[in-house]
Amino acid sequence: MDTSVPRTRGWTTRDAPAGCAVDYWRQARVDAYVGVSTDPTSAAFVGDIRLAEYTDFRLSTKRASAELVKRGPSTIAQGREDEEYLYLVFQVRGSCLVEQAGHSAMVSPGSLVIYDSAIPFELRASDSYEQVVLELPADASLSAAGVRRSNDLFATAFDCTGAMAAVAAFFINLAKTQEDDPARAHLLEPSALSLGLSVLGLVSPSSVTLDPPASILRSEALAFMRLHLANADLNADAIAAGVHTSRRSLYRVFQGTGESVMGHLRALRLESAKQALRTQGDKSINAIARETGFSSPMQFYRVFRESAEMTPGEFREMERLRAEAATAGHDTTPVI
Repeated sequence: MDTSVPRTRGWTTRDAPAGCAVDYWRQARVDAYVGVSTDPTSAAFVGDIRLAEYTDFRLSTKRASAELVKRGPSTIAQGREDEEYLYLVFQVRGSCLVEQAGHSAMVSPGSLVIYDSAIPFELRASDSYEQVVLELPADASLSAAGVRRSNDLFATAFDCTGAMAAVAAFFINLAKTQEDDPARAHLLEPSALSLGLSVLGLVSPSSVTLDPPASILRSEALAFMRLHLANADLNADAIAAGVHTSRRSLYRVFQGTGESVMGHLRALRLESAKQALRTQGDKSINAIARETGFSSPMQFYRVFRESAEMTPGEFREMERLRAEAATAGHDTTPVI
């Protein structure tokens, strides 16, 4: 597992030389997001951005005084961005008017708005405001979420109620956590990406929602299994719910792979158990059985022997001897 923490960066007009706050903010916006023109409308303008870059998304908190922000056709044409992005904006404080693709939305605290970096847009804030901004690569995220690109998604205020309230709270709290404790924020990265994709499904009109491609759904299911491997009660229903599909669809995407859904889960548990037996010589076999999700040591021994044709203890001893032989420069023992 990647143990690195997200790269964090920050910009604040308080660091700007006297009289240069506006120019500093214009460049900060470009560095943190995409190219835009911005005109602060307050003489005593202040702005602050705190950004964390994860593997597949970026999350930031933006606080600013009143301003007018525009991204026009010429800015898009001259942009140096290597991808197009979706910005999922959770409004925390203040209100903003967002316009894009013929839509106009007044976004107030407790609501969400989405805009697309590939389409001209405007944002007007008549007073100080605060937002938490989730940036996703547009094409990959829409495909993974099973959603068509549609103007109906953009510059529309979505109320963060019900399931959306839980998602909004997650990202707002994650944005705070990544400032205070980036290592712990990193542990939530897989859940954050899954929730970000779920937002697209929650707000998309049913007419623009697609069935996710089988390979993507299968990859998401395997990632969910790995994340919840220690849960001995994990079953097909829980996996299907975790990747937002039906049990029937889940079974279908594993057809032709040579293993059932639960067969793949069992294989992942065995793979994890073998790794623990190789590398954690001081840990008891019963503890390894428990930590890799087997319901009992007896079940672990039975499944392991059926797969490896030896007991976990015999496997551990074989691996120990193999490692010693490798160190001595004459490794001849096969790895199972």
